[in-house]
Amino acid sequence: MKNNLTEFITVQSSVIINAWYKPSIASLVIDYQNGSSYEYLNVPYFVFEGFRSAESKGGFINKHIKPNFHYKKW
Repeated sequence: MKNNLTEFITVQSSVIINAWYKPSIASLVIDYQNGSSYEYLNVPYFVFEGFRSAESKGGFINKHIKPNFHYKKW
């Protein structure tokens, strides 16, 4: 991680549209295709990097993020 600026990525996924990572607060926001958005809390940067490089974004979220991090609906 080079700075504290929010990183935004648009992904090609049947489930996810965008992801926002806020390193200053270790927050990952996922915008889903169904119109909902969730903020996952205390997500380390290396987990975001794993998500960004994962072939299946939805699979990564289901396996590595949802079961391991608290979240709140936006």
